[in-house]
Amino acid sequence: MKIKYNFSEINKLDFPLNKGNIVFLKWDLGAWKTTLSKHILNNLLSVTDSITSPTYTYYNKYEWTLDWEKIDIYHFDLYRLSDYDEFFAIWAEEILDNNSWIILIEWPDIIEKYYKPDLEINLFKTDIEEQREIEIKKLK
Repeated sequence: MKIKYNFSEINKLDFPLNKGNIVFLKWDLGAWKTTLSKHILNNLLSVTDSITSPTYTYYNKYEWTLDWEKIDIYHFDLYRLSDYDEFFAIWAEEILDNNSWIILIEWPDIIEKYYKPDLEINLFKTDIEEQREIEIKKLK
């Protein structure tokens, strides 16, 4: 499914996320990745913490309570990693191999050969500055 939306309409975006899901987030530079990540974490997963980009920490951990069960959410940004060995070195395999969490991964290119997402979200710039095109693919 591909849709276009304006920046002011981002809160209307909705898609299913469940315990154990891995979500790959792909986009052009400057395509509102932080805005979309904040929307997913704050609005779809009800995270009340302040959301910051994990560009320099590689990942941030948040908590979501669903039906009285606490579920960990990991938000990765792999932009600065150059290969799978670096991914392994930050202990990320242990996180991705656990089926009890929700995992959002920005810039997943270096791990696509080893991990498959449940959902892939592609975000593209358009000719209109305040508009983006989003493609949501459910893969599993």
